[in-house]
Amino acid sequence: HSLANWCQENNLLNNRNGFVSINGIYKILQNIFYIGLFKYNNEIFEGVHEPIITKKLFDEAQKKLKDRGKVCEVKKHYFSFLGLMKCPCGCAITAERQKDHNYYRCTKKKGYCGEKHFLREEALIKQIKNYLQKVSLSSHDLEKIMFELEKDEAEAKNQAKISVQNLKDNLIKVESQLEKLLDGYLAGVIMADEYTPRKQKILTDKLELHEKIRNFEQQGQSWLEPAREFVLSLNRAEKLKESNQLEEMATFLKNIGLNRILQNCQLIFDYKIPYDLVAAGDCQTEGNLTFTRMYRHGELNSDYQDENLAS
Repeated sequence: HSLANWCQENNLLNNRNGFVSINGIYKILQNIFYIGLFKYNNEIFEGVHEPIITKKLFDEAQKKLKDRGKVCEVKKHYFSFLGLMKCPCGCAITAERQKDHNYYRCTKKKGYCGEKHFLREEALIKQIKNYLQKVSLSSHDLEKIMFELEKDEAEAKNQAKISVQNLKDNLIKVESQLEKLLDGYLAGVIMADEYTPRKQKILTDKLELHEKIRNFEQQGQSWLEPAREFVLSLNRAEKLKESNQLEEMATFLKNIGLNRILQNCQLIFDYKIPYDLVAAGDCQTEGNLTFTRMYRHGELNSDYQDENLAS
């Protein structure tokens, strides 16, 4: 709905010079043309045009379309931290405004609840800023770490050359499979109902190999970009705790925290990996962060990427 509204506000029209409908938005998001493929007579073909988006982004969009539930109702009053916490009883935390102040409490929709107090938003913000402090990184330390990461990037790109060559060898094999499949189909050995899905699978594999090769050539080893993003997020925490950007604070805490509970007017949650190491102080030594070395050896990379995707 928001995308359709955005199209209307920006005067983006469909091919009939009408406003883009909800159904039109779905069709756009599911169109394989944007990843370099197209369908003709129910058969998938590889286009000569350059993809607009990556297959990874396309797949993430399809998952969102599949998993997304009902559209939330628009609330009369907007509260920055709704959806951030739950009560220990399992109920959601709701909010209300009294005498020009926002308060958060349990909805008590499941019956009796021992939480009887309201938490004023100003007190909640103070607690949130304390949590941000534990995972914050100053701009001075940020520059040091970024300098080290840039040095590592040059080394990683050299190491990635071997991986790129292996991927290119696999690409040659996939292209050979596609040629053999076509030969079999033209010779009548392979029927159409078998040819079409096998061709689609091979084209998809080929597309993924091209993306992997491009990613390796541009970024080097896969840990570098997540490491940069992680370090920048720590600096983002530093800036947020000095600001009044309440919505951004809530989003940030959702990204770094699990099991967020409001109990006895106290916000309690568990830090995700690898933020838990920073919050515990295990990664900080003399103004530097040893997690950069851990990233290099792959000790944090897989867990961080899983958490990042899940967010």
